[in-house]
Amino acid sequence: MPTPCDVLIVGGGIGGSSLACALARDGLAVVVLEASRQFEDRVRGESMLPWGVAEAQELGVERTLLDAGARVTPTWCHYDAMVPIAVTLEHRIPAGMMVPNVNGSMNLRHPEACAALSDAAAGAGTCMIRGVADVVVTPGTNPFVRATGPDGDLLEFAPRLVVGADGRNSTVRRQAGIELERYDATCMIAGLIVDGLDGIPQDHDFIASTDDLFMASFHQHNGQLRVYLCPGMKQKNRFAGRNGQAEFLRSANFDCLPFGEQISHATPIGPLAAYPGDDSWTDRPYAPGVVLIGDAAGYNNPIIGEGLSIAMRDARQVRDALRAGGRGMEIFGDYASERFERMRRLRAGAIFFAATFADDCDNRPARRAKFFEMMQNEPLMMALLGGTMGGPENAPPEAFDGRLIEMIRAA
Repeated sequence: MPTPCDVLIVGGGIGGSSLACALARDGLAVVVLEASRQFEDRVRGESMLPWGVAEAQELGVERTLLDAGARVTPTWCHYDAMVPIAVTLEHRIPAGMMVPNVNGSMNLRHPEACAALSDAAAGAGTCMIRGVADVVVTPGTNPFVRATGPDGDLLEFAPRLVVGADGRNSTVRRQAGIELERYDATCMIAGLIVDGLDGIPQDHDFIASTDDLFMASFHQHNGQLRVYLCPGMKQKNRFAGRNGQAEFLRSANFDCLPFGEQISHATPIGPLAAYPGDDSWTDRPYAPGVVLIGDAAGYNNPIIGEGLSIAMRDARQVRDALRAGGRGMEIFGDYASERFERMRRLRAGAIFFAATFADDCDNRPARRAKFFEMMQNEPLMMALLGGTMGGPENAPPEAFDGRLIEMIRAA
């Protein structure tokens, strides 16, 4: 006899566990099926921009992350040889002023964030089942889920709603017949976490740019730094193979960074992984009996670090739709339309950043120079940058219509 429940969530990562926590606190019977027995470093999902932190507050999980050791960063810096370091430090990006009642972006290692949120969801009354395999979802008015439990036992559930929070390669999405549209990768994203950097400034996170690489880095625990390097697709194997880690650390020594050499000699404490910076989306992230959130519903090129914020808003909007009630899957119509436009804007933001700092091209210095020129005299570009950190809905639509991208490419 299948176990009845209100909501069954496939995927107990950051998005799935945050939603489970919120729904369980609303009094719903929630089950989460998670494949991993122990959360591992997936070299992504470790910095949440201010608009995502606001969504975490709305979901009631911000305190969970802070208690788990999350760092709040009030300012960011953009280092580049075209800008004197003194000017860079004087004109920091004010992450802590982007969103009311949010003090900055938030950093926490992915395994620790997942574990904290999973424990919080269980504490709120969610039935958390780890080590699950072979999940079979039968969509429909009365959805049905079958899976193999951690001890090889057969699990069967009859939920009112199935939520797919199972990532880029979502089995729920495939079984629900939902297809994603795609924008092909124009750059790669390679990441590594390093330790032994107590001597570099801890009061700001930073991005950095050179002629052939873009870097995004943010502090974790004291002395630990997550470093991402983004080369173009012609260099997609730059950090692959036996010497990949050594090449990564060597490449991280940007001339424009006052502490580049320290990063290059830091101690790796996690895996090195690289993945394509592509984009995907759908105008209808739901099917009968099934709704998708996070990467399962389509993802943004990680070059602008929007993944956690997207997942938090998805979870909050699905919670709100269930709170509002209504008949059938049309309760997720507003979520679908808002998400479609949100992803369109963030896609434009990612294309802009990749075109400026990472795509293969023969005019990189001119593009970088154009970027810094536009920072002084192009209001739409400032609106786009503010939208990526403070929420894409807070910037005018013309900031995302492609004109800024063409201005950069034509530099």
